[in-house]
Formats: sequence, C-alpha cells, structure tokens
Amino acid sequence: MTNKEKIGAKKESGTPAKENFISKTIVFFNKYNKIVYGVVIGILLIVISLIAFNRFYLTPQTEKASMLILKPIDKLLMGDSLSIQLALEGDDEMDGFLAIAKSYSLTKTANTANYYAGLCYLKLNQPDEALVYLKKYKHKEDALWFACQAVIGDIYDDMGDTKKAISYYEKSIDGNDDPYFTPANQFKLAQMYEREEQWQKALDIYTLIEKDFYDQYQNMGLDRFADRVAAKLGK
Repeated sequence: MTNKEKIGAKKESGTPAKENFISKTIVFFNKYNKIVYGVVIGILLIVISLIAFNRFYLTPQTEKASMLILKPIDKLLMGDSLSIQLALEGDDEMDGFLAIAKSYSLTKTANTANYYAGLCYLKLNQPDEALVYLKKYKHKEDALWFACQAVIGDIYDDMGDTKKAISYYEKSIDGNDDPYFTPANQFKLAQMYEREEQWQKALDIYTLIEKDFYDQYQNMGLDRFADRVAAKLGK
C-alpha cells in the first residue's frame, strides 16, 4: 500500500467519528431544545434586568445621594459640635450621613457617608461608634480609603492598642503615593515600630520616606530619627 493510500485511509477513518459527534449534538438539541431555549431566555432576562436596574434605579439613586451629601459635608466642615451632630443625624430639612448611608446603601455615596459618619462620631468623642462606621468604608482604589485606614490607626493608637494601630497604618501606606498624607502616615508607622523596638522596620520606613518623599523627609527633620534608629542597630 502506498503512502497516498494510507493517508486517504486515515481521512476516511476520521469521518465517522466527526459525523457521530454532530449527530449526537443534533439529537441532544432536538431532545432538550426547550431547556436550552429556556436557559438562553433566562440569561437574557437577567442581563436586561440588570441593565434596567442600573439605568432606572441605581443611577438616579446615585445622582440624588450625591446631591444630598453636600449639605451635611458643609455642616461637618463648620467644626462646632452642634453642626457636626446635625451633619450626622440630619433634621427635617436635611438628610444626615446616617440617613444617606442607610437609604442609599447600594450607591458609592452611601459608602462615603459611612466614612463621614465615622469622622463625626470621632469629633463627638465617640471612638467606638466611629470605628463601626469607618470600618464599613470600602473601595481600596478610592483615595479616601487610605485616609480612613490612618484614622482607624489613630483611634487604636489613642486606645493604646499598638498592634492594631500598626496594622491600619500599614494599610494606609500600602500602594498610596499621596505626597502629603503618605509620608505623614509612614512617620506614624515608624514611630510605632520604634515603640515596639522593631528598629529595622522603623529604619526601613525612614529610608523609604527619604527615597520617595525627599522634600518632606527634609522638612520633617527625619534624619535625626533615622540616625537614632540606626544607632540602635549599631549602624
């Protein structure tokens, strides 16, 4: 038998398997076509529902919440305890942060309202309540998230819980390159490491500030802190 004949034989032997697969597929579809159509229609209905929900409910809710949160923010910025209480709880003419967070819970604005509610509780000297709302703040990609972690770190520091404070300060600088807040939070973290006598970690942070934020490093006079830690390590 020639090579040509062998090749032809291989092609012929492969054909029945292919036809058999196609035949089985057709038989399966004919047998379960109602189920297949039902699944496809179900998926389409879910997609259409999600689009409609986003367009006709979530988007209007987000726009409304974004407008409502402006007034309590203004009250919070006034700084006095009465205005802060009003920003938190609202009144007959204005929704406070708590109401916005609850009524518009599916929106990003509600997430922001949780953060500001936490700040209000903190300014009203209620740190435990502040922690509840600050920890509700999500979205790591948001710049406020890093600030939120630092605030939580501050609260735990005030409570004397150094380990938790360190944990949140570490989160506040992880991936954050803000030229003002990041070096300040790095300095806090380095101070925490010193308190725990983790000298190498403290020195690493001071070195990182010098490398990434040299102007701030100089303005904050951090060279003396770095030298002190280096002396602890015998460097």
